[in-house]
Amino acid sequence: MTILNVFKPSAPASNARKQCAVDDETLAYVRPRYEIADEAESFFVEVDLPGVSKQDLGITLHDGLLEVIGKRSHQVPEEWKALGGEKEAYAYRLRLNVGDQVEESKISADSKNGVLRLTLPKEEKRKPRKIAIN
Repeated sequence: MTILNVFKPSAPASNARKQCAVDDETLAYVRPRYEIADEAESFFVEVDLPGVSKQDLGITLHDGLLEVIGKRSHQVPEEWKALGGEKEAYAYRLRLNVGDQVEESKISADSKNGVLRLTLPKEEKRKPRKIAIN
């Protein structure tokens, strides 16, 4: 069982798309697909962020709240003439409540092919240990 929790603001669940400001631009944001694994030494978080480059990705940790924001923009080449379809710019946003159970200075991240992989090493006191029986 993992102790990492997804932070959910107190907004109604029916309001899946909200507005946020990223780089002075107002965008709709959506929660990306993600997976959390709880291993002995670390938590591993894998987040799907298709269409987001490393330059448009931001990760912050403040007061035990890890936040991932990735801006996905839609740019059409000038020579294209749209015949139909729907594309819009939006941002992915995921908040995980990690509390004080990870070593903040050792968190690492890698982004490749639209997948962000975070490694959150556990605090020494949180790691499982064997207890000798006398």
